Amino acid sequence: MNKVCVLQLDTKFPRIPGDVACHETFVTDIRVVKIKKAFVNNIVRGIPEDDQFIRFEKEIRKSNEPLIITSCGFTFYWQDRLSQLTPSNIISSSLCCLDLKRNIYRDEEILILTFDEEKLRLLINSNLKKPFEGHILGLRKNHHLYNTIINDVDHLCDNTVQKELNDLLQNFLVGKNIKLLILECTNIPPYKKAFRTFFHGEMIDILSLVEETLPGSVNPRFL
Repeated sequence: MNKVCVLQLDTKFPRIPGDVACHETFVTDIRVVKIKKAFVNNIVRGIPEDDQFIRFEKEIRKSNEPLIITSCGFTFYWQDRLSQLTPSNIISSSLCCLDLKRNIYRDEEILILTFDEEKLRLLINSNLKKPFEGHILGLRKNHHLYNTIINDVDHLCDNTVQKELNDLLQNFLVGKNIKLLILECTNIPPYKKAFRTFFHGEMIDILSLVEETLPGSVNPRFL
């Protein structure tokens, strides 16, 4: 039996190794379920469209894997509601670690790297008891990865994405005391190995949370 079910948005852009919806990312077999009509524009919002929740609910009720995850961190808005649907573990996003980590780090020591900075800050602060006052860094709208995702393009230039992400993150880190980097966007982990050459704090993404929940399930190359 599969141990992990991945609920993927209705997209066609490449899911490369290291992406949570790519089979090669895992050691164990995974089942990827594409949620029909759950498009990026409907989910990546300050408040995701509520009728989209029903699409995820339907698939979760049918799933029997011990761990269910999603391919988009903006479903974090529904984390509590999704968890109530099943006895299985639900990880909607790497943001699931945020409350715990805020007991260890001050907000100003935390950086969240995301697809859309403005929308994510609204989403987080509508879903947390205490507003998050730390750093949130979003992709630029002229970035290759941003346009690949938002326009659902079926090809991707890895080298371009890596360079743009490195430049974005390195420039932002200058002069800041960031001790924790959370990769909210599940399409960024394939590029995180290079981040470790210039960022030496703690780094968390959805794959590290999956590995913590089900040890031995993620390919070590992507941890």
